[in-house]
Amino acid sequence: MRLIILLLATLLIACGSEDKPANLIEQDKMSKILADVHEAEARVNNMHLGGQDSSLLAYQRLRWKIMKQHQTDTATFRVSLKYYVTHPPAFKSMYEDVKIILENRRKAVQTVKPKVAKSDTLKKAPASQSIKQP
Repeated sequence: MRLIILLLATLLIACGSEDKPANLIEQDKMSKILADVHEAEARVNNMHLGGQDSSLLAYQRLRWKIMKQHQTDTATFRVSLKYYVTHPPAFKSMYEDVKIILENRRKAVQTVKPKVAKSDTLKKAPASQSIKQP
């Protein structure tokens, strides 16, 4: 019985309200950073690089650019992410924003693709003007 009480007390202390870190990234900015991070992860996965080392280096480079673009650093990002992970309502709300951002980006790309394909002059060229292979 004492063990159960000790475990419950430990759990309550661990789940207690944690003060916001002084350098906490605001939720809307954090949503934009996370959307960029997930997009970078997808780009690296689609690169089909030879090994994990190459993929990791490519991802780290992209992540560095993302942090620079959002005028933050990795340490602040990690502290903020840890805070939001331990506060599920804020985390859920933030990821709903991330999903919306990524969906809007996907729609924007799908809108541009047909316009680019339509303006592709190589596809419009008559067969008589095509380059013949020797």
